[in-house]
Amino acid sequence: MSNQQNVLLDSTEKIPVSFWRHFADDETVDALENPTIATINIQGHKEYVDDLRPDFVKLMSDGYFNVPFDNVTDPKNIDNLSKIQEIQDDDPWLTEQVKLVQEQKKVIGQRRGFYNIFSPVTILKWALYDAESELPAKGDERLTELFIQYPEEIKHILNVLAKNIIKQVKAVVVDGGADGVYYSTQELQSSKYTKELFDGIQKNVDLSVIDAIKSVSDISILHICGFSGTSNHLEWFIDYDLPIVNWAVTVEGISLQQGQQIFKDKVVLGGFGNTTDDVLYNGSKDEIEAAVQGLLSNVDKKRVIIGADCTVPRDIPVDHLKWAIAAVHENVV
Repeated sequence: MSNQQNVLLDSTEKIPVSFWRHFADDETVDALENPTIATINIQGHKEYVDDLRPDFVKLMSDGYFNVPFDNVTDPKNIDNLSKIQEIQDDDPWLTEQVKLVQEQKKVIGQRRGFYNIFSPVTILKWALYDAESELPAKGDERLTELFIQYPEEIKHILNVLAKNIIKQVKAVVVDGGADGVYYSTQELQSSKYTKELFDGIQKNVDLSVIDAIKSVSDISILHICGFSGTSNHLEWFIDYDLPIVNWAVTVEGISLQQGQQIFKDKVVLGGFGNTTDDVLYNGSKDEIEAAVQGLLSNVDKKRVIIGADCTVPRDIPVDHLKWAIAAVHENVV
């Protein structure tokens, strides 16, 4: 994968770099009920790309975070949840995302665009907590308990969700024109969640989606999400065979250089923290430029792309991102 930059940047001399943010005020709102989100999303991409000029774009799926749970009225009830059915190929949740991606691709120009898609486990844990009154960790704890108590039922539910997400993958790539997928997954945040549970249930489901991604795209990104301090065992994901890997360097305490040792044949993406406490948000030009040089000082530059741990804050100064991009481009492979 040492020539992966060539696909992203059409150049083997510069190191690719990009950052991304949400454009809707609330990315979790249902776009089918609030269609103005699509307009905000598309216009946001246009203005952001015109101003920032990143080397590639993560196409944001704001408004489409939640996969439909057809035939389910109470996802917190395992018997009811087990009745989940596949969505139809012409479900508006799919067809409207196709339209969104087509418009996103128009406004980003010739850059590669990777559409944000969440894993079945992430989708299911979101469904298991009350967003208005509980912390998200409740979903992790509840789903971990279901993994332990009802493994066969959970396998069935996750496999149906995976089939729906595979339809999403094929819709946005084949029909929408996305160049690939930014596949966001993570392990469950519970002291009871073990590698045995991960290997026995989550991994197989994730790999089924990854196989589908690879069937329609030669280049996609694995995002091992560390948003809001979520911690992962990166070595659990070494069999997730997508060519580019992004994780939360600052949360995991695992540098790009160390990541290149873990994911030996992959291109690694990231390096900058994405919170308001990190240098990318509050640093000076000199500090951000120094951070870039630090990130690139001990890595294989043929296998690195600079970005952030995850989505950057909406109010991050665009100049800070421009400084980082310019500093990266001053380096050659």
